[in-house]
Amino acid sequence: MNIPRLDILLYAHDGRGLGHISRTVAIGMALRRLYPKLRVLVVTGCAHTQELIHNVPLDWLKLPSYRTKVVNGKSQGIDGNSGFTDKELGAVRAETLQQIVLQYRPGIVLADHTPQGKHRELLPALDAASGGDKQWVLGVRGVIGTVPQACSTLSQQLFSDHYKKLLWYGDRRILGSEQSEQLESQYKTLPIECGYVSRMLELSYLQKTLNSNKTLAGTIAIPWLGEDSHHVLACVAGALKKIGADYGNWLLFADLRPEHHGQIISSLQQLPHCQLLPPGPGYINALLHSKTAMIYGGYNSLTDVLAAGLPTVVLLRAMQDNEQQMHLRQLRKSAADQLLSVDEQQVTVKLLETSLRKQLKKPSFSPVINLDGAGNAARQLAMLSNE
Repeated sequence: MNIPRLDILLYAHDGRGLGHISRTVAIGMALRRLYPKLRVLVVTGCAHTQELIHNVPLDWLKLPSYRTKVVNGKSQGIDGNSGFTDKELGAVRAETLQQIVLQYRPGIVLADHTPQGKHRELLPALDAASGGDKQWVLGVRGVIGTVPQACSTLSQQLFSDHYKKLLWYGDRRILGSEQSEQLESQYKTLPIECGYVSRMLELSYLQKTLNSNKTLAGTIAIPWLGEDSHHVLACVAGALKKIGADYGNWLLFADLRPEHHGQIISSLQQLPHCQLLPPGPGYINALLHSKTAMIYGGYNSLTDVLAAGLPTVVLLRAMQDNEQQMHLRQLRKSAADQLLSVDEQQVTVKLLETSLRKQLKKPSFSPVINLDGAGNAARQLAMLSNE
């Protein structure tokens, strides 16, 4: 059977949070919305991909997942849920990705964040596709951070040999020219400024609106647990107890397990105005109905609250790449005090209570920021696929 080739393959390695896959899924959603006749496929190891896709007709392939832990602010790979070590997973995924490229013969491949993937798993796939013209595109978040893979000599060479375009998911009006210039210096090509990639905005095209009645006091999200999460959660429980039910109910999205967080779960369950939920598709709807939010400062979480226009308490993790701190510092220049930052290592019950009360009193806002990065990236990919 003469099977036509795939038009666009979207690849995102799975990190600690959901930023890589959320951006990739949002661009896939935009492709399905704007160019429904194109053949599009997402490939990733992220276990939460289907929840992010929701009911959008976007297909995907699941690879075995990477897992990490954080020690002294540095991410370390550990054994995956499949039982393979971090190094073994890199090898298995490399062979799988090579076969996917050979079988589907994509016209264009979009990789998120680094040209080589998290553990160089894209190298065999790049070699498999080297027979024709350059067909790979690299997409990079607004603030790059000090990621070794992204600024290595290997990444420079791979981009030069295999990549056709460089997409930047940022807004120069907010972030200035430094990040774009850093990318141009690294990859010797001018980045295409797409704007921020917002999955929430793509979902809003289905729901027709981002406006909802503010029936909840707030939404709190802790998408992955780190070194200080137990202390933070205990402070959240204490702060919500002090705030009480005067502002309405609270939804807390966190993957808490009784064997590790039994006391905190018990404390939260004793609060009638707080509901504890696992991370899932209800998160976006909760944000749209909230007066405020408390999130960690990842790219994906920040674009969600910006799209919803929510005054937000932003927790900052002490990671070595310092990306969250740099990014929020730039965003606050346009969002003023709508984004209130708190270092997670300095969190106390009183500090969270005061911060959340302060944000609850502020109205929703409309940030001056380009959030149509998914649509603009989709247009770039579609244009390349037609060349």
